[in-house]
Amino acid sequence: MEKQPRSRKLTKRQIACIVIAAVLVAGAIIVTALYFALFFIPPTTPAERVSQGIVPTAADLARAKVYDRVVIFGVDGAGGAFADVDTPYFDEIFGEGSINYDGMAQYPTISAPNWAAMLLGVTAQTHKITNAKAKLFANDAYPSIFGLCAQARTGATFFSCCNWDPINRGIIEDGVPGLTKVSGKSLVKGDSFAVDRAVAQAVVDRLSVADDSIVLTHFDSVDHAGHHYGNRSEQYKTAIERTDECLGLVYEGYKAQNKLEGTLFILVTDHGHTVKGGHGKESGSEKQTTLAVAGSLGDIIKGSSGSYVTHDLASIVLYALGIPQPAHFEGGVPTNLFGTLQGE
Repeated sequence: MEKQPRSRKLTKRQIACIVIAAVLVAGAIIVTALYFALFFIPPTTPAERVSQGIVPTAADLARAKVYDRVVIFGVDGAGGAFADVDTPYFDEIFGEGSINYDGMAQYPTISAPNWAAMLLGVTAQTHKITNAKAKLFANDAYPSIFGLCAQARTGATFFSCCNWDPINRGIIEDGVPGLTKVSGKSLVKGDSFAVDRAVAQAVVDRLSVADDSIVLTHFDSVDHAGHHYGNRSEQYKTAIERTDECLGLVYEGYKAQNKLEGTLFILVTDHGHTVKGGHGKESGSEKQTTLAVAGSLGDIIKGSSGSYVTHDLASIVLYALGIPQPAHFEGGVPTNLFGTLQGE
């Protein structure tokens, strides 16, 4: 009679080793997945994200009408939706200026890659700042428009008040002379619009104590509505209307202080949303951004600025302040924005 093979039972030690190995493999997979989800930026900039803007020459800078100050309204998640909503203050501020509702977001279409591109003048593939990284680490690789202006304008002051803290924490570098950073969430307890309103009021209050060369506001309630309700919802529309009230609060503050003369106002968005809500992929509404520019010096060409990618904003700000853009910038000034700009 043929003998049956004896079954071999695993020892407790062998079982423990197998369990430990399985846990280590699973842990490695999870860590790798989290790294790519939180810290990875796709390596290649798509051709449609390459700037078509003009790098100002010395002659362009000599012709430029230099502004005393630049005020940036940053509206998170609004895409091109200002075109579709009743926004009386937006219309008053930018109606005689340049408005482009078809700008292009960074790849990928999320917040930190775009706000970093706007403030640092390079693409997401160059700065590699993700939402998670901006929450954890201060940028020390590229100077922001605040740092570059501080070098050019000795003694200048700056103000950055943001609803979304990572802009001040992880995108705008620390130690810029004359720069005051304020977290909107430190100003008031409440929903996202209450914080947006507090951000606007903080800028108005600041006007009585400082004449800043660059002021950055960041409003976040539109993005919240986009995530929860989608870009065709009444809640999204209402969020834009209420953000328009914040624009008006700031604009009226500058008017009351007799500071409209010599001020360039810019409104930018970082990305849009889908109908169902959310962003980060490559649909047309997610990639769509707005650039609106208006000033008092008579150099803004009325109409649309032409091709605009979010990392062009830094070039626009520096040109308006009469500052040459550094060689590492990857953007330029849109071709149909300033009448004084001719390029090579």
